[in-house]
Amino acid sequence: SAGSLEDEVTCSVCQELFKDPVTLSCGHNFCQECVREYWKGKTSQSCPVCRADSATSDLKTNHTLRNIVDIYKKEGKKLKGESKPVCSQHKKELELYCVEDQEAICVMCVILKKHKNHEFLSIEEVLQKFKEELKNSLKPLQDTHQKIAELKERYRGNLNNIHDQADKTEKQIKEDFVKLHQFLHEEEKNLLADLKKEKEEKEQKMRAMEESIVQDLTSVSKIIKDIQQKLDEEDQIFL
Repeated sequence: SAGSLEDEVTCSVCQELFKDPVTLSCGHNFCQECVREYWKGKTSQSCPVCRADSATSDLKTNHTLRNIVDIYKKEGKKLKGESKPVCSQHKKELELYCVEDQEAICVMCVILKKHKNHEFLSIEEVLQKFKEELKNSLKPLQDTHQKIAELKERYRGNLNNIHDQADKTEKQIKEDFVKLHQFLHEEEKNLLADLKKEKEEKEQKMRAMEESIVQDLTSVSKIIKDIQQKLDEEDQIFL
């Protein structure tokens, strides 16, 4: 059996599978390192199991046993990897599935009539059926996933369009206001220039009129003065 075979390939000193196994003259097998470690500090060299005398010269590698250990390691991994679930009650492999009770069962469960008149399927059939159900449920989920992904892309595209449009509008507004500011600045400059020109023209006209009035006033004053002077002269004549 697997248990007895494992005992045969296990070192009695380290309780592990043999590593570089050696066989002593008494026939017992050990890891070479275990034997050497066991003999350290001892006055005599003897078998760790039966205490039979031995010597370092006896430590010859047992190639056959080493090959058996290597095979056991490989096969042991396979057996562990291939182990199947068993019935907790009868310790038999679960080969059937009871449809009514919805549980995996062994042959003994059927024989002992625990599931009498129930419908049974093989584990392989159940697994295949389960896979088909998963496949059938997977398709609508994949379709939904695709639709959601497309919707996400559409919203992402709309979001990018909104962002781009806002950037373009902002740029256009800034450009328009720059032009408007330039136009208003030019208008302000032109209006102020026109106002200044109009003011200067009116001032010049008023100064000319003022100068003409002053001249007229001077002439009238001179005439008045002349007349007054003549009147004074005539008064003296009559006296």
